[in-house]
Amino acid sequence: MADYSSPLEKTIKYEFKDRGLLTQAITHASYVNDRRGMVKSENEKLEYLGDAILNSVISILLFRKYREQNEGFLSNARSCLVRRGMLTEIARLINLDEHMSYGNGKGRFPHDSKVLSNMLEALIGAIYLDGGFRAVTRVIKHLFWPYFDEERLQEKSPKNVLQEYSQKKWGILPKYRQTRKTKEGFSIHVYVGKELKARGVGKSKRQAEQNAASVLLKQIEAL
Repeated sequence: MADYSSPLEKTIKYEFKDRGLLTQAITHASYVNDRRGMVKSENEKLEYLGDAILNSVISILLFRKYREQNEGFLSNARSCLVRRGMLTEIARLINLDEHMSYGNGKGRFPHDSKVLSNMLEALIGAIYLDGGFRAVTRVIKHLFWPYFDEERLQEKSPKNVLQEYSQKKWGILPKYRQTRKTKEGFSIHVYVGKELKARGVGKSKRQAEQNAASVLLKQIEAL
C-alpha cells in the first residue's frame, strides 16, 4: 500500500513530486490577495489547464466505454460529467474544502459558489503538470468512474431540453450568439423567436451556452 504525504493525496490516490504545484492548486487567489508579501497564486491558470484536460480525458473515457453510442449521447454525457454541479459534488466528496486556502483562511464561501468546482479543475491541472497525461487520467477515472452510469448520463442538458421544447412548441430552433468576453469567460445570448432571450456566462462557449439555455428555461417555466 502506498504511503501518501497528505490526506488529500491519499484520497485522490496521487502523490505530488512537486509540492509547490499542490500548494498552488489548493490556494485560491483570494487567499493571496489578503496577505501582503505572498507570491501570486497560479491557481487560475491551473484551473484553465485543468478544465481543458478534464474535458479531453472524459471524452476519451466515454468513447472507450460507450463505443456503440452515437455522438449525441457522448456529447450530452460529457456535459453531465463536467458541469459545475458534478465537479462541486466530487470536490465535496474528497473534502477539498478542508485542504484549500481561501479568502481569510477559514475556508468559508457561499454554498452555491463555483469556487470548489474551480479548485478541482486547478488540482487536475496541477496533477497533469506534475505527473503527465497517464497520471491525470488515472486520477480522473478514479474520481469520475462511479458516475459513468448510462441511465444517469442520458439526462438531457439544458441546451438539449430547450431545443426539443422550442421545436415542439413553436417549430423553431434556439439561436446562440456570442456577445463579448468577460472576466468570467464567454458571454452568450440565446434567442427563441423575437420575444424570448437570456444570457449565460461560462469559461467555455459550450458552458456559456448551457448556462444561457438554463436561464431561458427558467424564464419559460415562469410564464
